[in-house]
Amino acid sequence: MALSDLSVENTIVVITGVGVIDDWGVTDPPFTVEVIDDQANLRRALGGNAVRFHRKNPGLRLTVNLNPGSPQSLALQALVTARAEVSGSYASIAGLEGAVFSEGVITRGKSMARGGPGMNDGTFVMEFNKGVIV
Repeated sequence: MALSDLSVENTIVVITGVGVIDDWGVTDPPFTVEVIDDQANLRRALGGNAVRFHRKNPGLRLTVNLNPGSPQSLALQALVTARAEVSGSYASIAGLEGAVFSEGVITRGKSMARGGPGMNDGTFVMEFNKGVIV
């Protein structure tokens, strides 16, 4: 059995207009890639039969947690303000997994909890119309 290292040091996340994301905050996990919609739906009828529906394109959601006030956090917030279309990719060097996403928007800009020792990360949520997880 092989041991894969999926730590952030072996991870490359790229967002257009920002570049390689590497100024991660302290939130665990630092980023999440997930499907937006279910891959398939099953509709069960009263007569005992069922119908299935498979989505052609369920979309992808990328959530990143960055160090607050970092240049990358500021760059992503600038993309929010500009209402820019975003795309990007994720690759794990040792884990042999990844994702590619395009036709995206930033659905939630930076969240801020400040004023005390418990400040939060700059969390951004992006949703993409097209994407593939491998």
